Amino acid sequence: MTTSQAPTVPQSDWPALGRTAVGWGACLLAACSGGEPLAPGLGRGASAGANVLLVTLDTTRADHLTCFGAQGASTPNLDALAARGVRFSQALTCVPLTTPAHASLLTGLYPPSHGVRNNGEEPLPAACVSLAELLAAQGYDTAAFVSAFVLDRRYGLDQGFAHYDDRLPRREGDTTFGGAQERPGQATTDALLAWIAGRDARRPFFAWIHYYDAHDPYRPPAPFDSRFKGREYAGEIAGVDAQLGRVLQALESSGVADNLLIAVVGDHGESLGQHGESTHGRTLYEEVMRVPWILAGPRGQAQTGGRAIERVVSIVDVMPTILDLLDVPFPKDLDGRSALAKPEPDRAVYLETMMPLFNNGWAPLFALRSARAKYIRAPRPEFFQLDQDPFELSDGAGIDSGEARALAGRLEQRLSGWPDPLLLASRGRPLGSQSAQALQALGYTSAPSADGSIGVLDPKDMLPAWEEIEEAIRLRSAAVGADAPRKLASALAHVDRVLARSPRDRAALEQRARILTAQGRLDEAAAALREYTAIRPSSDAFVFLAQLAQARGKPEEVEPLVRAALELEPSHGGAYIALGNYHLERGEFDLAVLQYEAALRLDPARAEGSATARIAAAREAQAASAR
Repeated sequence: MTTSQAPTVPQSDWPALGRTAVGWGACLLAACSGGEPLAPGLGRGASAGANVLLVTLDTTRADHLTCFGAQGASTPNLDALAARGVRFSQALTCVPLTTPAHASLLTGLYPPSHGVRNNGEEPLPAACVSLAELLAAQGYDTAAFVSAFVLDRRYGLDQGFAHYDDRLPRREGDTTFGGAQERPGQATTDALLAWIAGRDARRPFFAWIHYYDAHDPYRPPAPFDSRFKGREYAGEIAGVDAQLGRVLQALESSGVADNLLIAVVGDHGESLGQHGESTHGRTLYEEVMRVPWILAGPRGQAQTGGRAIERVVSIVDVMPTILDLLDVPFPKDLDGRSALAKPEPDRAVYLETMMPLFNNGWAPLFALRSARAKYIRAPRPEFFQLDQDPFELSDGAGIDSGEARALAGRLEQRLSGWPDPLLLASRGRPLGSQSAQALQALGYTSAPSADGSIGVLDPKDMLPAWEEIEEAIRLRSAAVGADAPRKLASALAHVDRVLARSPRDRAALEQRARILTAQGRLDEAAAALREYTAIRPSSDAFVFLAQLAQARGKPEEVEPLVRAALELEPSHGGAYIALGNYHLERGEFDLAVLQYEAALRLDPARAEGSATARIAAAREAQAASAR
């Protein structure tokens, strides 16, 4: 491999590039493909110095875009990009979850390599080197515009971005803690276009925009709501395509498109009822793992006319491919490889989901997927000959074949170099000894009981249980008015049926606590949450327990629980609000306001409405007490 043609990185920039993940060498090698260009205008260094736009489509199946064969879809802007660039017909995500998938996409590493295995758990370690950091070191202006709380900067994906826009809209008059979980694509597009209009045009830019609209619940904007009656998921994708059209039109009008490399990638798909899963996260079948990936070079270059790349690729290949096209060096030991590199006929990409383990206590799923076949490691392993069974309907067929054994062996070898998932499931981020001792003294435990059920149940057998949990969530959310008691009782029955079969199910225990709280059964709610935290510590659960302690007349429990929450997540606004409520009830008004202000300063995305209302209430109570 030669590096003679690669641009050199100034020594003054080395510290910014040396934050390598555990096991990485600090050496950066030139992006050297050794293969043919993907298409005219999409070869190594063909986009050197170009602006870069990365578009990530949350929860978007490849087979729901017209350019990937969908019937009755409306994706003209994505189709136009594919028509002048290339599309990868066998692009796979490595994990069907938003946070870890984006961590992989931005670092070129599989989840076990970067450590982000689930939504809302571990943040991306600062030691990892991101695409944004590498481009910033090359003089790029970097900005990101995300549309969902699971990509909030607290999860570490802001590394390398000079501007990271993760502000989600707050409902007017909302005084509850939590804030919005997403913002519509139109608002995210507006934010990107405003940034582009105001930036210094003398510098190249790398901009990442993330669209969350296709995620459940499906509520397409007008006019797609009426055009896609009964097909709301397709309507959401059509709405995202329209927003992408706005971006492309603005870039063309400003002349930026003449020197713009565009990559459009899905983070994962959506089951839509296939294989018994309604959404995503708990299976590794094609409907959730196969994603769109489109690349289009600057308009000023020769274009290919819409080539389809048939070989299997992964989203971990996005980072090295972009850098290869720009002729920018990238870290040596990535899991991904440039799509410009010489194809490997026997390549098999890695797939996983730890959500069944972390959220439900079921077995995690791991897989290898080659161009022809997929092997899934589960309590009941599965093997699918995809060239003969593309919809994965022949469960277990060929499981004893030589190809299945070969993939299984390769998978076991890969897994042997990574941490034991069962240890990760119970460990989480450790509590300090002082907090652990304080919680233990209050009757809380930080270690799960060894009942042997963790990681045993097969997710494909347990999908009906997950549907029961989702039905319980729907019933609890709709429990208002005179019919509320009946709906809450029904929701609790659903959850208890799940716990009878899946006793270490954190998702079910959380819903049980929420339902019991709504019923006013606060001691039982706290007991359910204690079980939850015994399985795996959680900042959200500790905050919930602190709120319950205050409501149950046990104020002595509030501070230790808040301290534990802040050890796990130092900027958790709910912890500061719970502590503010504690001081407010004690008549310590100034201390209460300090805590509410801390919540507002550290966690505006979730705390803004709640903290602002509580500051006003504390000031009013203070004034009343002085009269």
